[in-house]
Amino acid sequence: MKFTHGAQTVDTYPGKRVIKSGAVGATNAEEVKWLTEKLVSLSASWKTQGWAYIVDISKMSPVTPDVSEVLVDLHKQLSAAGCKAMAFVNFAAFITGAQAKEHQKKSNTAIQEGTFKTEEDAMKWIDTIIK
Repeated sequence: MKFTHGAQTVDTYPGKRVIKSGAVGATNAEEVKWLTEKLVSLSASWKTQGWAYIVDISKMSPVTPDVSEVLVDLHKQLSAAGCKAMAFVNFAAFITGAQAKEHQKKSNTAIQEGTFKTEEDAMKWIDTIIK
């Protein structure tokens, strides 16, 4: 089941407690708020078991400071919703990857984080955490 709003796209993995999102180009605060609500809604039944989130940053532009603030809140809300692991795909997107690490750090949550070259590598890592 795929959802799109502005630059953001969200999809789930059938049979797994994993959600994937990505953005193409620049995203804004309103789109990130929509993304947060969608992720929390889609994962609601997994809260007690835990779930994982894959973020494809390969086509995403670095974000502005106002969007960074909203992304820090996204991390906090995902942690409260039971997210146990967050995997960023395409570490070649250096600036966006650095921003993602900073959002996680500022959120002060216990979500495990990894960066991977491919979605397949991310899923192998997630499979060790979310069983």
